[in-house]
Amino acid sequence: MRHHVMAAAAALCLVVDSTAASAQEKIRIGVMATLQGALTTLGEDGVRGAQVALKQAGGKLLGKEVELLFTSTDASPDSALRAAKKLVEQDKVSIIVGPLSGSEGIAIRDYSKTVPNVTFVNGSSGALETTYVTPSPSFFR
Repeated sequence: MRHHVMAAAAALCLVVDSTAASAQEKIRIGVMATLQGALTTLGEDGVRGAQVALKQAGGKLLGKEVELLFTSTDASPDSALRAAKKLVEQDKVSIIVGPLSGSEGIAIRDYSKTVPNVTFVNGSSGALETTYVTPSPSFFR
């Protein structure tokens, strides 16, 4: 997952609104990880993977320093929505990577429609509905 996180983030930095990206000193990327419940091990692996990938990239993307902000979910749509809102509204990220489960992915796709200035990269949610049914222009698989 670590390569997917950073590769997706690097690619999507190119599509992030240039005024938002240039106004920030750092690129703030939120990573939603399942750190509660039965899928905790997968979430922990995702956190470590993102940290290693950022370290391998020298801590920068497109010449800008990257700050990763992690938030926990429990693989439920409600916890994913709370996590995404925290990342957007409090942490002011421009990119979110996640979530893990299919039902979380659908909830995040729906939320992404309300914040078009934030780019969402589907973590590993396998629900086809995330991009095939009423897709969001800022939610990418």
